[in-house]
Amino acid sequence: MSYSVQSGIWSSVFAVPSAVVDQHLKMCSPLSLKILLLMLRHPDIHPDIAWLSANLNMIPEEVEQAVGYWVSAGIIQETGVAELAASCPSCDPQSISVPKNEAGFVSQQIHPQTEQKVTVISARPKLSQEDAAALSERDPRLPELLEEAQTVWGAPLTPAESEILLALCGYYGMAAEAVLILLQYCVTTGHKNMNYLEKTAASWIEKGILTYDQVEQEILRLSKNDENEKKIIKAFGLYNRGLTSRERELVEKWFSMGVDERLFPLACERAMENTGKVSFSYADKIICSWKARGIDTVKAAMEDLHAGALKGSGERQNRSAQTGGESSIDMDKLREMLYSPNTDGSVNGGE
Repeated sequence: MSYSVQSGIWSSVFAVPSAVVDQHLKMCSPLSLKILLLMLRHPDIHPDIAWLSANLNMIPEEVEQAVGYWVSAGIIQETGVAELAASCPSCDPQSISVPKNEAGFVSQQIHPQTEQKVTVISARPKLSQEDAAALSERDPRLPELLEEAQTVWGAPLTPAESEILLALCGYYGMAAEAVLILLQYCVTTGHKNMNYLEKTAASWIEKGILTYDQVEQEILRLSKNDENEKKIIKAFGLYNRGLTSRERELVEKWFSMGVDERLFPLACERAMENTGKVSFSYADKIICSWKARGIDTVKAAMEDLHAGALKGSGERQNRSAQTGGESSIDMDKLREMLYSPNTDGSVNGGE
């Protein structure tokens, strides 16, 4: 038997990238595919988890996990970036209140659909050649920055790329050495994209990260978090999607608690056994419980898990016994009904 698509549905169509079918159809989950189709169907909407959950009738936690697949694949971008504000017609950078600093400004506003705070780095004035020359005259480090940046970038910088680097120093107040190490970080982590660098810088500037030492410490923190996230991904067997923002927060929390990190895989494994799925919230309860009770060794954690398993088994047996004792079914009477002779000589329940 073969199948065909009814021609009537072609009256309204939308495009799906070929790469979705060619590269991701075998890898993504059904929910991930539904999410992407829904977003492709509504390209003018920048949905949040609540909107997606409502339209798919799914639990927000599951939706956030499924979205993570496309985020890690680079097909969907997380909200809170400059492109989001720029793509929203009602987000007017000229009408917002701009917090100032000595070297320039960073603009922020609330996205009308998601109600999330957006850092709008595109609100900066465009630099002309005269502006760039004036900035370089005031700060002799800037020409050196552009020269060294080309070495890190591995290619000559375009005028637009040079403008971004100059603006980060001249308008946003980042130190030239800080911009250079940020550039190196982006290239090393596989984000060789000047727009990505600008978005990253915007979020760091918002936190007051401007100097070389501050940027270095932030890179060290992110690098450590990345290593820790990989350990948890391995413990949960999560190889088909990235972590959600909430999951990243929990991972950072666990490793900052002072608990032996060898306990985390035990908690992840028990969470999957007891819930039948990847549950960071369940693992968090186990880890916090260990911390509160002073369980800080693998041996103690194993003993606690074993004791919990025995307790759970005992409770199930007690419930079973109670159910049997309170049952209104008389088993002897039931057997008598099933196997008593009928009037014709046959036996109930017989073959």
